[in-house]
Amino acid sequence: MRKLLSLSAVIILIALASGCGPAGSSKEGKTEAEKQQALRDSAFGPMVETMDRARGVDQLQHDRKGKLDAAMTNSEE
Repeated sequence: MRKLLSLSAVIILIALASGCGPAGSSKEGKTEAEKQQALRDSAFGPMVETMDRARGVDQLQHDRKGKLDAAMTNSEE
């Protein structure tokens, strides 16, 4: 009985692990833009848009910091 349960557990784990692999032919051939659009159309769309806005704000902060650093360097000279 114990061997049967162990064997069943191993078979179930193998079946679950095989389902977790990378998607095959359904994702092949799509460009990065198509993948991004599919992600935006999914349930994760609002979260993706929020992350894109956050990246934009982060870039804006880096640009402003660069300008301030340049101004500080020029004022010290």
